[in-house]
Amino acid sequence: MGGYYAEVIGSGTPILFLPAGGFTGEEGRSLAEKLRDDFEVHLLDLPGFGRSEGIRQVVDAKQMADWVNDYVVTHRLGSVHVIGHSLGGAVALAFAVHYPEQVKRLVLLDQGHKAFPRVPLKEYGIFGLLVPLLSGISRLLGPRVVERIERKMVSDERAQPISDERFQMFCTKTGLTERDEIRRALDAPAKLGQGGLNLLFGFYRLDVPTFTRSLQVPTLLVYGDFIGLDDKEARLTQSAILDLREHELPITYIRMTGGHFVHWNPAFPIEQVLQFLHSQKISGLR
Repeated sequence: MGGYYAEVIGSGTPILFLPAGGFTGEEGRSLAEKLRDDFEVHLLDLPGFGRSEGIRQVVDAKQMADWVNDYVVTHRLGSVHVIGHSLGGAVALAFAVHYPEQVKRLVLLDQGHKAFPRVPLKEYGIFGLLVPLLSGISRLLGPRVVERIERKMVSDERAQPISDERFQMFCTKTGLTERDEIRRALDAPAKLGQGGLNLLFGFYRLDVPTFTRSLQVPTLLVYGDFIGLDDKEARLTQSAILDLREHELPITYIRMTGGHFVHWNPAFPIEQVLQFLHSQKISGLR
């Protein structure tokens, strides 16, 4: 493996930040700026999304974990903290389950409690209708088929800055206030590259809640409750959290009012995150 792209901010104990699909490591910049005095934050682009080289094979959780571990070993980071959002959170989760000795503490940003939809229309738009079919084909026929699909989708065209209208629409849909940190991340989306679909399909096939129930490392799960934003998602979230709480897991839960992009919520509990990363016991967090 190779071809990693990361921007490093701050100094101290290393933290890996793994972004959502469609975003580069820039998504975690505002978090990195708040953590930089105590930690060395590595803002990574995911494989095949942005500037990191893709994984040219059928991807499962072990390949996701190996990809992260290779970065850690190559850069001689030792054991690390890991923060992951959405798709990046699933990769972080796979790493923590397969390489628990490499992970000091894990922070999951609205990831780990819910299964990914079988037909991910809200997540991927019209392409979501094709994901189940293409995922099955890639598993049966291998990465060569995926490469053919990607050749039709990958473009060398430079991404254009997001328009005011689309930016406002994104913030309204996700329940966020319009801020520069969000716009900067949206202005520099992660372009799909060769091998990106392998990661996407690997995520689609990953049984996320089952992996979460296998966690051994101390974990902080910060999740959006979607109340007042999406009634169906709010019900799914409540049910998923109740189910996880039935198991004795090393997880501290923090519920936030709002949606999926919890780290962009003005009320994001950065002080509690800092306490958690400094290995101080947290009590009374829900």
